[in-house]
Amino acid sequence: MRALVNMRLALGSIFGWDREPAANSCETFASRMTTADQSKTLVPSGRREGMFRVVYRFENEQLLEVINRTAHAAALSALVETDGSYRFYFGVYVSPVSGFTRVYMSMIEPFRRLIVYPSLLRTIRAKWNETFCTG
Repeated sequence: MRALVNMRLALGSIFGWDREPAANSCETFASRMTTADQSKTLVPSGRREGMFRVVYRFENEQLLEVINRTAHAAALSALVETDGSYRFYFGVYVSPVSGFTRVYMSMIEPFRRLIVYPSLLRTIRAKWNETFCTG
């Protein structure tokens, strides 16, 4: 998967896909947070983590965001305790920023579904097992 990410980043650099849009052209999710939620986040909103910015991070939930010339996207992950176990939720939201967004998302759909998401979830499962299932 690392090779796929590197290839995407190289193409993004060549075509300018990863440049952030002009200031004020796209409202961030962090700007919509309530004062109460802003006070609860464990990491300051706007902090960069790789290609993403943290919108918020609570004890068992986080929202990361990326805004560039291909999409305004957010990744939400949440861990919810149930009777005797935990349930992990992961969702990706993509909002178009231009006419190219739909074309771009269609082009990468097979890679997201067949490579990126399964690999990401395997990594999360392995980390969970390493942390909580050793004994």
